[in-house]
Order: sequence, then C-alpha cells, then structure tokens
Amino acid sequence: MKTSLRILNLEDNANDAALNTAMLSARWPECELVRVETQDDFVAALEDGDFDIILSDYTMPGFDGWQALALAHQRRPEIPFLFVSGTIGEDTAIEALKKGATDYVLKHRLLRLIPAVDRALREAGEHADCERAEESMRQSEHKYRELFECLDDAAFLADEQSGKIIDANRCAEMLLGCNRVEILGRDQFKFLHLDKSGVSGTGASAATPVEWKLIRADGGVVTVNVHATRLMLYGHALVLRLCHQLTEPRPA
Repeated sequence: MKTSLRILNLEDNANDAALNTAMLSARWPECELVRVETQDDFVAALEDGDFDIILSDYTMPGFDGWQALALAHQRRPEIPFLFVSGTIGEDTAIEALKKGATDYVLKHRLLRLIPAVDRALREAGEHADCERAEESMRQSEHKYRELFECLDDAAFLADEQSGKIIDANRCAEMLLGCNRVEILGRDQFKFLHLDKSGVSGTGASAATPVEWKLIRADGGVVTVNVHATRLMLYGHALVLRLCHQLTEPRPA
C-alpha cells in the first residue's frame, strides 16, 4: 500500500488545511500537504511541484475554484482535482464534475475525503496505464510501418477470413502500378492469379514459396514467388504475402 502522498491544497484557511492533512494522514502516514492561497502561488506550485492530487476550496478572496480548475487542467491535466468546500452547492458541484473536476467533498462531511482521494488516485493510475499502453502500441505500429515499408519485396497483408487486403507497402504499389488507396479493401485474388478452389489456408508456407501470376492495374502479368505467413494481430487472423518479382511485366 502506498504510504506517501503529496498534495497541493488551495485553501485560505490554515485550520481547514490542517484538518485535511490530519484526515489523509490516517490513510497515508507520510502525507505532505503544500498549502497555497493565491493564484500566483498556485500556478508556481503547478509548474514546479510534483503532486499526486490537488484539493481546492471553492470560494476564496480574489481567486475562485473555477479559475483553479481551469489552470490545473491547462498545466497539469494528469493530476486529479477535488473540491473540498463548505460553500459549494449540489448544482455547482455537478457542474464542476462536468468541467473536469474528479470529485467534491463537503467540509462538514470530511470523512468522505479518504475514499474520494483513494478513488481519484486509482482512476488516475488506471488512466496513466492506458496512456502508456496506447503509447507503446503507437511505437509498435511505427516500428511495424518502418519495417513493412523497407521490405525489398511487395508485401500484402490480408484478412484471412474475408481475403480483403488491409495493408500494402510501396513495393506493392510499384509492382501493381497503382497507389495504396486502389489496393486496400480489395480482394487479394483480384491481383494474385490463383484458382481459389485449389487454395487451402494461405496457399503457401514461408518455407515453401509458390509461383503465382500477379495481375497489374494495367492488365499486365508478372510472375512472382510468394511466401505466405499466418499472423494473429489484435485477435484477428491475417495472412502476410511477400511477392518476389521473377519476370518483367507482360502485356495483357
């Protein structure tokens, strides 16, 4: 269980800030609360400090909770933001949630603070995990694209069930004599001259290349050596076909 917690508390009442610290220390013994009162100090803390959560009063002299919420979302959107206020009404609280606040706790119901902070931290952690997973996926897709485009042979990636081409590289465009837009979504057998009745599965294995006829966009014919490999990507069965050109195009 995490024992430390660093909190940015926008609060003009020192006693209320001390109550927040005392309450949260019961759950996080190494709790550290940094109290600020002004807009300038709040902005400086956002830019310079590493905080787990933001607690903000709603009504303060010269600086209100709406401004604080907007600044927090502008500068540190990854940090959960909770209103802890004695003046925020139900309608205002609901509006605050719509505008991006994680939760709100009324000062006369401070026992809600621990579960509210606990839930906010858990949700923030889950969100961060999702973002890391998405970034990892983007990096993987970028590496795949670089590798796919650098292949010396024409490459066609097709859905195994439908036979539709879902990706093709630059070599495939050059070999077919058309652009990628004209290739994607088409049945692979529009270009690969093969009797479907004689095809089982991929039609060839990576270890057993097979000579096929590839039909160009202009109707010309090219003989290619095809290596086919089954792949599973995001739960979908795909077939990658690498086509190595053996002959120059012959007119239709």
